[in-house]
Amino acid sequence: MESTPAQHDPDEARASLAAADDARRRLTGGLRLPAGLYPSLAVAVAVQLGTAAYGIAAQSLVGLGIAFAGLAVLFGTAAVLLHRFHRINGVTVDGLTSQLALAPGGPAMLAYLGALAAGIWAAFASVWWIVVVAAIAGGIACAFGTRQWWRGYLTDPSTHARGASPRLLAVLAATAGVGFVALAVFGR
Repeated sequence: MESTPAQHDPDEARASLAAADDARRRLTGGLRLPAGLYPSLAVAVAVQLGTAAYGIAAQSLVGLGIAFAGLAVLFGTAAVLLHRFHRINGVTVDGLTSQLALAPGGPAMLAYLGALAAGIWAAFASVWWIVVVAAIAGGIACAFGTRQWWRGYLTDPSTHARGASPRLLAVLAATAGVGFVALAVFGR
């Protein structure tokens, strides 16, 4: 004979769901960002944008190394900020990982790509002040995008918690590294 699952009382199920929802609200309400997260992120993104523009325009192994160093600054800053977040809160939020290691979605991503394009164009034209302005603007846009994402996360964590997993981010970083090496070897 087949056994059927035990029937649950609908009131009991509602109470369990309400308790879980209350626990989620308490957890997200207690989360704190590390001090200086937004300025640190803005500076790291600006460094990455500026070094990428210079490195691409230089079209040399040294330029490629400088561009790769900028990526290392961004990923290193993201790793430190995520470590500090985990130490403060005792939890990890995958969506935050994506926000710090990759440009946030929507308008901030467009601002990042626009800043990168303007920086690359200016670097090829040797108009270095535009490279600096574009990099700073892109860094600030990404920091504001992350701030907007964080506010949305606190309001509706289930919608905003999704993000690239740390493994995916590691694969993307490794792929970028292989791409840089390929450019160095075959780009001449």
